[in-house]
Amino acid sequence: MVQRFAGVQIRRSRKVYYFDAGALHLAIGDDVIVETERGVNIGNVVVLPSEAPVIKDRDGKEIKKVLRAAREDDYRQLEQNLELEREAFSACRELIGELRLEMKLVAVEYLHDGSKAVFYFTAENRVDFRELVKRLAHRLRLRIEMRQIGIRDASGLVGGVGICGRELCCASFLSTFDPVTVKMAKEQGLALNPMKISGLCGRLMCCLGYEYKDYIRLRKERQRRPETVPEDRAQPGAKKAASEEGGSEGGRPEGVLSADVPSADGPQQGRTRRDRSRRDRTRKDGARQDGQQEGQ
Repeated sequence: MVQRFAGVQIRRSRKVYYFDAGALHLAIGDDVIVETERGVNIGNVVVLPSEAPVIKDRDGKEIKKVLRAAREDDYRQLEQNLELEREAFSACRELIGELRLEMKLVAVEYLHDGSKAVFYFTAENRVDFRELVKRLAHRLRLRIEMRQIGIRDASGLVGGVGICGRELCCASFLSTFDPVTVKMAKEQGLALNPMKISGLCGRLMCCLGYEYKDYIRLRKERQRRPETVPEDRAQPGAKKAASEEGGSEGGRPEGVLSADVPSADGPQQGRTRRDRSRRDRTRKDGARQDGQQEGQ
């Protein structure tokens, strides 16, 4: 019998895990009870067995199964677990304050069968939470698991709305976090203002990397393509130089006499030349009269 696999998203997780669906008839959006490495949990079908890839045993580990479709009693158990998670969150935060631990509690998850509670927290440094686990186990009467997560994962668990007005990408569809650098913002011509390019988590927004490769590709194509300047955008100086090159020697158009071309020196220079010619004629006339008087 050919194995059939279905892609399922476990509660409080956006990553798709594949389980052996067996002979179950599943549809997109169906709630199912699955067996995971941590225990029994509830999930949602996102990939049909007909569309799922063939999954082989990974490192000799057996592929877990889809136990059944969710029933009414499973939904009642889920509501009960949500109430228990709120109580466990308050109790854990109170104990963190009493023990003065440098950590921030983000969320609490009860497994579907109520056998274990997982506490998600963030911390800048390593935290010794052994006393905290001991007190929680004594108060809640179940197995306790403390899991430290990154600030991006914490934003995905808490959720929120970004500056774009949409739900956070990490809380809606992102299952993995790719590296985001300031170089991506520079390539897209964005202002390097931390308030504008940072998300609610305080890190660079994940969406900076969505179009980064397209910007790189378009820039390379623009560099290979020669740039042409339209005539209406050409500089006036270039047109003047082109018109002067089209004339005759000395910048004078062909077929135009020098007397018809106004002086390039301007009207003031023309008056100076006329005054000089008038003085020369006056000087010659005076010299002629002096010669006639001497001859008499």
